Amino acid sequence: MIKPYLNTFLAVCRTGSFTRAAASLFITPSAVTQQINAMEKDLSITLFIRGPRGVTLTEAGKYLYVHGEELVQKNKELLSGMEELISERNVICVGTSLMEKCRLLYELWILFSEQEKNYQIRMTNIDSMHVIPERTDLIESVNGEVPWTKNWNFMEICRVPFGFAFHKSHPFYNRKTIRLEELEGETVVSLNRGSSKDILGMLEKLDRGGIHVRYLESSSSSKIWECAFQEAILVVPICWEDILINMHMCTCDWEDNMPYGFFYQEHPSPAVQKFLEFVQKTYQTAGNVQGRVPVLTEW
Repeated sequence: MIKPYLNTFLAVCRTGSFTRAAASLFITPSAVTQQINAMEKDLSITLFIRGPRGVTLTEAGKYLYVHGEELVQKNKELLSGMEELISERNVICVGTSLMEKCRLLYELWILFSEQEKNYQIRMTNIDSMHVIPERTDLIESVNGEVPWTKNWNFMEICRVPFGFAFHKSHPFYNRKTIRLEELEGETVVSLNRGSSKDILGMLEKLDRGGIHVRYLESSSSSKIWECAFQEAILVVPICWEDILINMHMCTCDWEDNMPYGFFYQEHPSPAVQKFLEFVQKTYQTAGNVQGRVPVLTEW
């Protein structure tokens, strides 16, 4: 972004001669002379006083030398910043927490990287209060229509059924499946998830079946883990089995489920758009990828 003759001028200033400047720049002395002459002509000013023992700077040359060094340094910083911005264009920041785990992303990214070599993943941490870092492009999660999701778009990949998690002390702990009527009179713990029609429909079914529901005060992972110590029965999406401590997940004879996929910003970056297009295409053509499309375990 800086004309080459400024660097040549600074080299002459540092070395004190056109010949030594040429050697430091790996060009010929005549090339140095031509560039300095062109620079002086463009500026309509004399920068050097030539002599038999080398060159000395004029007042204008001294001024340009001081400020030229600053300009070259600023130019380096500018180019470095531009390079960083260019590299950031190919970075996708994924928000993760214990509840928003990357269950599908890793395998999808391997497939994506086989086609696109220049993209990178960076993880950002969603804290226990569910504060999402500003530089977050994607979040993989169930869609329970909780408050934080309202400003995000959502790409559904699959549906995840609800199930029941039992503590080791419960008689149903070793069961793989359970009928809803077997839980009549029991109290189960659920996340109070607001207006999601999928969750509301599931809760209505529990109520009709004579099952009492107690709601957690918050949806943090710590509150969920407390249920194991209280020997409570949890009703949660079955994909959360991998975050439950000392509990066993059991499927139920119902069809209640909720969507699972990727949340993404309202105005996604080109990199995110490219990845999401790949994900959509991959699942639409699943039969052509020889079973390599990652899916959540079918319970």
